[in-house]
This record gives sequence, C-alpha cells and structure tokens, in this order.
Amino acid sequence: MEITLDKAEFTKSITRIQGIVERKNTMPVLANCLIKAGKNGIQVMATDLDVTIIDSCPAKLKKSGPAGGGICLNAKKLYEIFRELEEGEVALTETESYKVELKTQSRDAGFVCELQGINPEEFPVLPKEEGFQFFELEPELLTEMITKTIYCSATEEGRFVLSGIFMEKLENEWLRFVATDGHRMAVIDREVAGSKELVFDKGVILPKKGMSELVKLFSAQEAEKGKIKLGVKDNHLVVKTENTIIFMRLVDGEFPEYKRVIPEDNPIKVNLERDHFLKSLRLASVMVDEKARSVKLNFSKGKLLIEGKHPTYGRAEGECPCDYQGQKVEVGFNDRYLFDILTSVGAGKITMEIKDELSPVLFRTETDTKYLCVVMPMRI
Repeated sequence: MEITLDKAEFTKSITRIQGIVERKNTMPVLANCLIKAGKNGIQVMATDLDVTIIDSCPAKLKKSGPAGGGICLNAKKLYEIFRELEEGEVALTETESYKVELKTQSRDAGFVCELQGINPEEFPVLPKEEGFQFFELEPELLTEMITKTIYCSATEEGRFVLSGIFMEKLENEWLRFVATDGHRMAVIDREVAGSKELVFDKGVILPKKGMSELVKLFSAQEAEKGKIKLGVKDNHLVVKTENTIIFMRLVDGEFPEYKRVIPEDNPIKVNLERDHFLKSLRLASVMVDEKARSVKLNFSKGKLLIEGKHPTYGRAEGECPCDYQGQKVEVGFNDRYLFDILTSVGAGKITMEIKDELSPVLFRTETDTKYLCVVMPMRI
C-alpha cells in the first residue's frame, strides 16, 4: 500500500481512537490500529472488543495493498509521530511485509521514519452496520443526556450492570437515561423524535467507556456539525457521524428497579441558588478528610452552613442563604457527590427535598423538570 495523507486530517483520526486502543498488553494486537483503503480515502479502525471506532480520513491512494488487507500499526506511536510533524503531506509506503515508511518533505527539513507493524489478519473482526434501524438526533441532545447521568455510574469492578447508563423508551418518543452506583442516581428524560425506531423491550445498558468516547467525539474542536444517527441491534449500539462510526457492545445484565429509590413526599424542601451553594461547598471542602470526603449541611431559617472537618488540620465553614423557614436540619454528604450534581445542572436554583438525616435526598432544578438526582446521605 502507498498513500499520501494530510498531516492535520490524519492527526484528527488517530487522536479519536486513542481512548480505545488497549495498552495493557492482555492482547497486544489491540494496541494497534488497522488502516484500510476506503471509498474516498482510508479508514482508521481501533477496538478493545467492547468499543470500536471506524474513522474515515481523506487520502490519495497511489497503490493498494492485497485485497481485504491493510496496514496494522501501533496507534500510540503513530499519534506521537504525527503530533510532532509540521503541517503538510505525509507519504506512507509499505516497504516490506508489515513495515511502513513515513516520509515528509518541507522547506526547512524532511523526515523519514520506519515503523514496524503486524500482520493485519491478526486484527479482530469488527462489527458491521448492516441490519441496524437508525434514527437521527442532535449530538448536543445526546451529549447532555450522557453528561448529566454518567457521573453516577459505578466504577468498581464486579458491578458491571451499574457500570453504564440505562436507556429506556418512554411513551410518545421520549427517552430516559438512568445511572447509579448504589449511593447516588441521576435520571433524565428527553423527547427524541424518531426514537420509536429503537427496537428493544425493557431497556438496554450503554457502556460507560463508549458513552465517554461519544462525548469526547462531539465536544472536540473539529467535531462535525449536523445530526448523528443512532441504532440498536442485538447486543450492540452504533452511532454514526458523517466521518466516524462507533460501535459499542451493550452491558449484559438486568438493571435494578431504580424507580423504587426515588423518594416521594419528602416534607422538607430547601431552595438554593446553585452558584452560592457551590461557592460555600468549595470553602468547606478545603478541610475535608481525603478518605471520607464528608461535609455536614446545617439548614436553619434562611441560612445554610456547610462544615468540613479534618482530624489533623482543623475545620472550615461555608455559608450561603437559602429559602427555608423550618426547624434546624443536619444532613451529611460526600462532597464529591454534591460537586458532581452542581457541575452538571449549570446555573439556576436547586431544590433539595429531604425526609430526615438518613433517607435519600432528592435534588431537582428550577429550569429542568425532567432531570433529577438522588443521593444517599452519610452518617456523621
């Protein structure tokens, strides 16, 4: 194979796959990407067997390789090389079996590099988009639903059914995303035209890594504009943009009955300005214990006092006004859980609905009635 690439365009493609390539050497082939000639250039492919990215990149194909073949090269090393190159064209030529030469020529200096690859036949067989029923949606909408829930998904190994986002179809083309780690939960509903095309019954669990890669793809500075396509078939979800396809294997298992966790009729309701709440929380958190991460929220008439204590260094307090006129209430929380909620909701008013110091606390926002968070308090 002999191709000519634009440095900037290929750098975009090789950057998009960096979060996918496997570097732990459990399967050395997964540290590589597969480069194949496509319809209008080349396709750059990477997989960790759960998440697969296929990115299209413009290129001038001067000589094709064996039918169905390609070039399989270390993805991290390719990224490091192209990151350092000057803007312009780069010639990539297969000189021997599984070995390529990268060559540039500029006014100041040229660059030549030989990079050893592996047999492309060792690369895993990748999923295909045939058979998926797609519908279109705005990437901003999907990004919002992911970012407002993903922080609640579990990170511990062994809790695989909680290590993702549960996607459920509601009536009248509404979709619901839910994530929980057993200590907190976030639920968001959005109307998504065309979502009736999704084919599943009880909902599916979307993998956390795949969702994170989607957010990175959509938020990249060079991200493509326009609608994306989404489809589900069997145990895979696929998302297509104009130049990129992401496949992800759905998490196998049954998501817990999350609706039973959402508290109802909590008698104590406190309204707070998000920005004031966040500032006071930051002040108190400078003195929290790094392991426990606990802060105490003391509610009294018109005032919230947030206290952080450290067994060695002392204590700190942050104070802010609140719309509350009841009796004094004290509730303890992991400060990271509060930071995550306040960061995700943006500016505006927050309502905390409290039953007592040990029952789940419900967080709502004034501007978004279709988004809520539930957090278990800490015993302090």
